[in-house]
Amino acid sequence: MFEQFDFDTLGKVSNKAVKDKAREIAFAEVIDALTERFGADMISVVGGAEIAISIGSRTVSDGTVPEVPVVLKITAKEFEAHATTSGKPVAAYDRFDEAEAYEAEKTAKEAEAEERAKKKAAKVAADKAAREKAKAAKAAKSAG
Repeated sequence: MFEQFDFDTLGKVSNKAVKDKAREIAFAEVIDALTERFGADMISVVGGAEIAISIGSRTVSDGTVPEVPVVLKITAKEFEAHATTSGKPVAAYDRFDEAEAYEAEKTAKEAEAEERAKKKAAKVAADKAAREKAKAAKAAKSAG
C-alpha cells in the first residue's frame, strides 16, 4: 500500500514545486508498478512524464508484427483554486467531482446510443414493412 506523502515537509515552496514533486513521486510509483506487472523490457520512458507500455502485438497488412503501445502521461493537477497572472481563475481539481461528471457523461452517451438504436430498429422495421407491402401489392397486381 502506498504511503501518502506529506507535502508540508517540503517547507515554504510554490504550488508548482509541490505539483512537480507529486508528479515525480507518482511517476516513480507508476514505473515501479508497471515494471512489476509487465516487465522492464515492456516499459519505456518516452518523456519527462510519459511512459510507453507494450501491451501486445498485431500482424498488420504488410506482414510485420509491431507492438501495440499505450502511453500514459502523469499530470499533477491544481489542488488550490487561484488566479493566473492575467487574472483567469483556475479551479482546484476534485477527483470525486470529475469521476461523478464522467459517470454522468457516460450514462448520457449510453442513453443517446440506446435511443439511436431504437430509432434505427423502428426505421428498419418500417422500411421492411413498406417493402413487404409493396411486394404484396405487386404480387396481387401480377395475379390479377
